[in-house]
Amino acid sequence: MLKNPERWRRLTDQVTIAFSAACCGVTLYLALYPSFYYMQWFFIGVWAWTAVLIALCCCSLVLTFLGRGESGTAPPSRVGSAGFVMGMLVVSTLLVFFKVPLRASFLLARPGLELALAENGEDLSPIGTASYDFGLYQIRRAHRGCHREDRIYFQFRDDAEAAIIYSESGIDDLCYNSGNKGHLAGNWYWMKED
Repeated sequence: MLKNPERWRRLTDQVTIAFSAACCGVTLYLALYPSFYYMQWFFIGVWAWTAVLIALCCCSLVLTFLGRGESGTAPPSRVGSAGFVMGMLVVSTLLVFFKVPLRASFLLARPGLELALAENGEDLSPIGTASYDFGLYQIRRAHRGCHREDRIYFQFRDDAEAAIIYSESGIDDLCYNSGNKGHLAGNWYWMKED
């Protein structure tokens, strides 16, 4: 049926790889922020896996249908990109599981956050007067929260329920509406409220 089946196979491989890379890219972009790690990760992860697996099945079916010869039998179907695509999914899932995107985005923001602490350690009000950019993060407010004076919350501009926290005493007794929290590096932590 097809004059050049290898050309169609290459085209479907390229489309599948591009679509899968886009799904993984969106997932990794969203994983740069703490809000992703409270409930979003599960739905977006399932969405990415499902979308990519459906794309692989569709490409395989298209190749099988278009590859039928005059005899009516289909040649063995294969999508050459399947292994590569599955590898992309597994790697992006592991990166999200170990919070590598969040840690990487924090490393970009850390020098600015530490400078803001050094310059405004006692009076944090200048940080809260405007939106500040720290790496990829846009912070709208910095304040000392709860009952710990050593704990400083850097709240995100677009998500007041998420913050990067500087705390010398840890965050075991963190005052927040239970969502998710974790350690980044040194005295730096992240949290996302429910």
